[in-house]
Amino acid sequence: MVDIEMITEQEAMRMLKVSSRATIWKYTENHNFPKPIRTHPKQYLKSAVENWILSGGINQKSS
Repeated sequence: MVDIEMITEQEAMRMLKVSSRATIWKYTENHNFPKPIRTHPKQYLKSAVENWILSGGINQKSS
């Protein structure tokens, strides 16, 4: 069975070392940050956030 780990928006912000939800939104709009899997409360797939960071984070070109 596949272990899928979800993290809250606050945990994602800690991983990115940002303090603003608006920053997460800007990263999603302009830098291909993964969209939340759940919207209330916002939850992200931990592996998707980690892959985004390892792939260059905000240094990626948006598509």
